Amino acid sequence: MKHALNVARLAGLLENLHQLTHLQVSLHDISGEELFSAWSRSAFCDLICSVPQGYQRCFACDRRAIASLTPPYAPLQYRCHAGLIDAVVPITEGGQLVATILFGQLLDDSPREAQWALTRQLCAWYPDQPALETAFSNLAQFSNRQIKAGYEIINACVSEIRLEGLMKRSAQTDAERLDRYIGEHYAQPLTVSQLAQALSCSKNKLYLLAKQLEPGLTVSGLISKRRITAAQHLLARPGATIRDVAERVGIPDYNYFAKVFRKATGMTPSAYRSRGR
Repeated sequence: MKHALNVARLAGLLENLHQLTHLQVSLHDISGEELFSAWSRSAFCDLICSVPQGYQRCFACDRRAIASLTPPYAPLQYRCHAGLIDAVVPITEGGQLVATILFGQLLDDSPREAQWALTRQLCAWYPDQPALETAFSNLAQFSNRQIKAGYEIINACVSEIRLEGLMKRSAQTDAERLDRYIGEHYAQPLTVSQLAQALSCSKNKLYLLAKQLEPGLTVSGLISKRRITAAQHLLARPGATIRDVAERVGIPDYNYFAKVFRKATGMTPSAYRSRGR
């Protein structure tokens, strides 16, 4: 996804943070879709996500955390659906939430036994409890001060990237602004009128900008193409159902999603997923 933030630069900073602290850090858009991660999952989370039910719980948990962010935006620390400590750090532009950074998959400094008792209760559905307990015993423990230090360092990384973005944005063309806005909001309901208002331009100008970006495509076609590209990416991953994918890319009507996907790719979503496997 194209983003106003310099994702590559931010990814490098988050990777450096991971190397120093071993924090599990990832960058997400406001729908919960992962844009970058500086880690492979912990052994514990690998076990959870190896089961479709667990993967869906993890994704839903991330989405709930992101959705719970409200103005004035501030970092949020919480226990995830499996009882681990996670945190979400908001990234804003012009007072609007545009992305988030999640970090965690760790324990706080309260007794490990009490935290395992909570996790065992929350994850009673998991079929191999001994393996889960073994992976749990290897999770890192952080004090509240260390976790808050993570907030501060991540916010410092974002501040540097935001400053770079503000300096570069003045040089963006109108077509680039349109492309960026669609990239940030394709998972939400989008109309030509909404885009014109958001970008402070006329509908006729939007049509001209769309032709500059993709000759032969309308504004609606640009939005649809971005959604289908995102859907292809999601279908290549295990866990999420096709209905989940449709909703996550902004086409909640399953039948319409299947029709649009087939028109764009020449195959149904299920056939595309099977071919990938």
